[in-house]
Amino acid sequence: MFNHSGVRPLALRAFPVALLLLGCASLQPVAPTTHVGEHPASQSVLALPAACTMSASDAIPMGRPDGTQGQLLPPGRYVPSFEDERGVFFASPSGVRVTEPAPAGTRDRAGGIYVPKEPREGAWVYLGDADRVTERQRLPERCRYSIEPAPAPAQPG
Repeated sequence: MFNHSGVRPLALRAFPVALLLLGCASLQPVAPTTHVGEHPASQSVLALPAACTMSASDAIPMGRPDGTQGQLLPPGRYVPSFEDERGVFFASPSGVRVTEPAPAGTRDRAGGIYVPKEPREGAWVYLGDADRVTERQRLPERCRYSIEPAPAPAQPG
């Protein structure tokens, strides 16, 4: 009979470390060569035409059981703020409205929509900024967005 007792704890200990490493991808400014699908990320905006509301009843994990109860992404043009090796973080024009149990209540937090560089992968909602992304969860399919060319800067006139 084989004794796997020494292998199993090592594998169980390595799993959280692997998750930690995946969650700590290097965040950096959007490079001029970065694309999201066919579009240069630095010359694009993410257009969200309607507000997108998410709640625990959507069957989307929202952190700890006593944590986030709902999030609202406002409509608008989200700008590319930073990237990691797999995608681009488009910042919300006014933050993500987050509802948590008392005493925190409802407040706006930095965040937006994360779009993978590979278009087949789904988008994610994120909370955080270039210093630290604290949460990510799948963007519901009903939350439709488009990647569009950024408006040209206004000419002095």
